[in-house]
Amino acid sequence: MDETIVFNLNNESVEFTPDGKVSVLDAIRILTNSDRPSSIWENLKTEHPEILTHCEDYPFQREAAVPVVNSEGWEKIWLLLIDYLSDPDLA
Repeated sequence: MDETIVFNLNNESVEFTPDGKVSVLDAIRILTNSDRPSSIWENLKTEHPEILTHCEDYPFQREAAVPVVNSEGWEKIWLLLIDYLSDPDLA
């Protein structure tokens, strides 16, 4: 497996695959400043299952794989996250 790329933003890490796909949970956590990115992701998947067509699982260096997405898919997720960013009860 190629080496994972990790960026640190404000003491938070965001993992990227070697081909540039971002960890969905890391990106959601950073953008929403939420300690519940998995809950937000589960809600997004339930309410908008079409976003899964842009995702794939990647193991990074853990046992369980996590969802990753390319820039096109992230743009679609980002647009859906706007509701979460504007409503503090959801984040």
